[in-house]
Amino acid sequence: MESLTVIFAGPQGSGKDTQVALLKNYLTHHDSTPVVHFNAGTELRAFAHEGGYTQDIVEKSLMRGELQPMFVLAHAMSRFFITLLKGNEHLLVSGFPRSDDQMMLFESAISFYKRKQPVLLYLVVPEEVSVERLMKRGRSDDTEESIRKRLHWNQEQTLPVMKALQKNPLYRYIEIDGTASIEAIHAEILKQLNLV
Repeated sequence: MESLTVIFAGPQGSGKDTQVALLKNYLTHHDSTPVVHFNAGTELRAFAHEGGYTQDIVEKSLMRGELQPMFVLAHAMSRFFITLLKGNEHLLVSGFPRSDDQMMLFESAISFYKRKQPVLLYLVVPEEVSVERLMKRGRSDDTEESIRKRLHWNQEQTLPVMKALQKNPLYRYIEIDGTASIEAIHAEILKQLNLV
């Protein structure tokens, strides 16, 4: 099987992490190719927990639901890619890219690593569904105010990036109904990626 590059996109609470985990599990059991998952939020939180002046600023900023500066995100992404990419893996990406400058950063990496036709998989869910799901997961930075702030930012910043990617012939765009059951969404993803 040729190495896949799949970007999981959609508003917070659309089920990206759940679907990444299911796809990662499927690929691990049906293919010998290693699977690597870059989650921007996870990497930023891990960075914040390392302790230090910059890390402390990032941690407080994350708690307020704020967007991180590009140099911090570039550091987190670069460190992850340089450490974990070996050239023969499936690459799953979630929570990134979410803005024009993040898109430029991501495309520079995709070009550098010569990843062929990345798939942009967009999970569509209404805002109220996102808020309800995020409040249930009980993470410390998931207050209703910070959730709505992130969703509003997603609407303003991320949707234009997704629309640009949708029109970009270098990417394959797939839109999935994120309100369906977890199993139904997973089955649809496998079908759309030609894995079944």
